Amino acid sequence: METQDFVHKEKRLAYLLRHDTSYPLSPNGWREIADLVEHHGFTKQELCEIVVTSSKRRFEFSSDVSKIRAFQGHSVNVDLGLEVTTPPDLLYHGTDRSSVDSILANGICRMERQYVNLSADIATAEKVGSRRGGDAVVLCVDARRMFADGSGFWLSGNGVWLVENVPPRYIKKIS
Repeated sequence: METQDFVHKEKRLAYLLRHDTSYPLSPNGWREIADLVEHHGFTKQELCEIVVTSSKRRFEFSSDVSKIRAFQGHSVNVDLGLEVTTPPDLLYHGTDRSSVDSILANGICRMERQYVNLSADIATAEKVGSRRGGDAVVLCVDARRMFADGSGFWLSGNGVWLVENVPPRYIKKIS
């Protein structure tokens, strides 16, 4: 697949697996591969290429490779079967400069998503923060203290940390 076509198909797949309300995902977020092939113009080979070679590692196949799901980022309600996990002491959130004042005042909110996504390292957070082309700002989250205070953290299959929200008292701007 050509690079531009690959990016377009990966984004389309992300939408179909995380936000599409016209298709009833399984309770655990699975969608039939046959549906994506028959109704959305994907081939099985393209889906395999996206799952295996995508730098974002957003998707996984079921054990019998008949279904596919996103690891996180859902705006539709799914239960990914994740268990509460003790996070590292610090986690990071990348955002654009225009959101910083609101985040420092109100916290990091999940908005339409099921969870807030946090990164285990600054470099990943910078990359996430710059995805819209603006200046990236990295915020540090005191995950150890949040967890001790009773917040649940979940680790997705591709290494993204999930939390329902991050109150402002746990956030510090670092870049």
